Amino acid sequence: MFPDVLTVRVNEPARGKVFTARLGSLGIGVQSRTLDVDEQEWEVCQRCPHFRSCYDLGMAKLALENALR
Repeated sequence: MFPDVLTVRVNEPARGKVFTARLGSLGIGVQSRTLDVDEQEWEVCQRCPHFRSCYDLGMAKLALENALR
């Protein structure tokens, strides 16, 4: 559902099933940050019987990745 944010590379999309993140740069530093949501995949995920556990795992992973930064 979520991309692996620890391995995001500048100017390359980091794709998850639903969310895609991108850091844009034209030189030194990051000039833009974008987040795209695939609404159709989000609907598919919400209908899945494992949605809650998948979502909880993804959020826990994001929290831990944030703590490592």
